[in-house]
Amino acid sequence: MTGGAVRAGTVEGAGVSLAFGEHGEGERLVLVHGTGVGRAIWDEVVDVLGEGWRAIAYDRRAYGESEAPDPYRGSTVAEQAEDTAALIEGLGAAPALVCGHELGALVALDLLWRHRGLVHGAVLVEPPVLALSIEGPAVVSSLREAIEEGAREGDDPAAGAADAYLLETAGEAAFDLLGIERVASARAAGHALAADLVAAPTYAFVRSDLRALDAPVAVMAGVGTGHVRREVARALVDLLPDATLHEPEAGHLVPVEAPDAVVDAVREVGRRSAARE
Repeated sequence: MTGGAVRAGTVEGAGVSLAFGEHGEGERLVLVHGTGVGRAIWDEVVDVLGEGWRAIAYDRRAYGESEAPDPYRGSTVAEQAEDTAALIEGLGAAPALVCGHELGALVALDLLWRHRGLVHGAVLVEPPVLALSIEGPAVVSSLREAIEEGAREGDDPAAGAADAYLLETAGEAAFDLLGIERVASARAAGHALAADLVAAPTYAFVRSDLRALDAPVAVMAGVGTGHVRREVARALVDLLPDATLHEPEAGHLVPVEAPDAVVDAVREVGRRSAARE
């Protein structure tokens, strides 16, 4: 994390050790990264956040210095959420506002659903609830084909798969936006990426459960992201009883491209949550 993390270390997740960085004091904010890139995806958001927040970003299992089971061939949203719940409890950060990008957004949604005592609101950035779109299965299929092709090219299958994932989800601009260090981290996390790809498409939810999820939520989709992701974001807002839609000038990598918009959404959800108390 940039801006000088005041604390860094590891905490026990749901059976694995998770590496985290923590910055600031105040309202608790847990940042959950998506697929491909670890907790450094939140660097720009933490820099913008300012005082009054205790921001905790961690590497999900198999990313960065966080552990993973051996073998580790697949994961689920529920498994990832159990890690996050254990982290929140282990760091004494409950109740927290949780902000997740991509697969991390599904983790945040699952925490609201199954661990409401730990989480009082959420910001869902580019949530891949692709079952909410009729074109969702085609997007998943296209992504898998691109990653498989990328893994076959070159001498390093993991790096090729990571590059293909970034290209397919965020376009050519992804490499410049992320920079050398974050791209290198993505290329080194091939097994984590492969495990993540199992999680989102198998996430089981019931629309009636979403309609009953009465917690303040902000849903974000960049205006430059794929139209399916924007359709999914709008459908999710329609289902959730207390949700707002944010469409910043950004592509898929909203935390990097529009950190101010993410912070605005975080603060909005924080205010709405405080008004309920």
